[in-house]
Amino acid sequence: MKKFLISLLVLFSSVAYSQTDSTQTGNELFDLSLEDLLNLELVDRKLYLYGYINSNLQKTFNYPTLGESGEVKKVSDPAEWTPVRNFHIYGKGNFSTKISYLFNLAYVDEFLEVRNAWGNFAFKDFLQVRVGKMYRKFGLYNERLDQIPTFIGIEPPEMLDQDHLFLTRTTNFMLHGELQNSRRVVSYALMTDNGEGGAKPGIFPLGWDLRYKSLTHSFILGTSGYSSSINNKKTTSTVSLGDGSPRGGILPWMAGDHFVVAGVYFEKQFGNLLVQSEYYRAAHSGVRDPASVLSVIREAGINPTQRDRFIRTNEELPDNLLTEDDIETTANFDVQTWYIRLGYNIQSDIGQFVPYLFLDWMSYPEVIQNKDFGGDDESGLADDGVFWKPSAGLVYRPIPNVAIKLDGSVHMQEFYGKRTSYPEIRLDFSFAFSNQQLDKALD
Repeated sequence: MKKFLISLLVLFSSVAYSQTDSTQTGNELFDLSLEDLLNLELVDRKLYLYGYINSNLQKTFNYPTLGESGEVKKVSDPAEWTPVRNFHIYGKGNFSTKISYLFNLAYVDEFLEVRNAWGNFAFKDFLQVRVGKMYRKFGLYNERLDQIPTFIGIEPPEMLDQDHLFLTRTTNFMLHGELQNSRRVVSYALMTDNGEGGAKPGIFPLGWDLRYKSLTHSFILGTSGYSSSINNKKTTSTVSLGDGSPRGGILPWMAGDHFVVAGVYFEKQFGNLLVQSEYYRAAHSGVRDPASVLSVIREAGINPTQRDRFIRTNEELPDNLLTEDDIETTANFDVQTWYIRLGYNIQSDIGQFVPYLFLDWMSYPEVIQNKDFGGDDESGLADDGVFWKPSAGLVYRPIPNVAIKLDGSVHMQEFYGKRTSYPEIRLDFSFAFSNQQLDKALD
């Protein structure tokens, strides 16, 4: 496997740095898919292979933690280099003018994972059906997070951070379509699947997306949402307690939970300036499992605010004397987030430069810090689940399908009753490739 990846890396690097025929220049590079970036005109029956590889360096400074004597101290993590953080191969083509397909293979922990695999039936532009495993249409970024060379920044918006997801990123069945003329595109999507806890009687999840894109004024306005079951029936988490952070919106110490996510998103280009913003709220109606919560209290190292939230009676008792009768089982709470992202395009003789500024905010009052028990190190670190995250960075593209990104963020939250913050820096290299470019390089 290692020899295979090294060979591919050499091949992809040579292809990525080869001369391309890209016609996408200037501000058009702000809003591209990977297919657009690589100039793949998927109009015939040929199978197109394309993808990218990226490498990443990250370091966190002065991370707050609790010392053995109860004092707050700060530690800095060592710089961590991930030589192959993401490696994706896409295959896309058409069986006919009405039937197309796509697969996305991702290298994860020395294994290849099927990230997407679907077929699409286009009866009309406004009436299409997609079946298989696919990223749901949700906001500006969910479908694009596996296309790192194309978008501004390194980190995803917080609602799509894998440690505190608002909902599952993938779905299984999509009814979608669009109406388009020379001035605008209106698109919709309705999606369903087995649900977060797997197929269960009476569970019928439903996701939706509706968006308007102006081709003449360069803006996108839309709304996305999801219900874990449209009949309000509760389901369970994607993981069991102790198996890490969930891959959806339900935490593993819940005996059952029903939630609805809804929000809006906006993108506008003002000349060289790109502005993006989204807001989402997830309303949860959950029931905690008392035995699981006792395990969290005794073993997960939660803070006093989180402990008080979990306990109904006998708060003064030591953890080992608490019983299941002392646990507060009702868990009604809201998870909220918003962000704003600004990017500015600068074209030069040596490539494209895009400096950017981000600001993320998130409130997740139910989550804890310990990742093994289903938590995360951001909202879970804060006493009340609230944190701010301003970021600044720069993207440099010597050619369109090579991106070098450098940025830094500061996390700000309340930790054991005091306002505290810690910074982190990231460096990312990504190379996009396609078999079309390889054919041209070999000619």
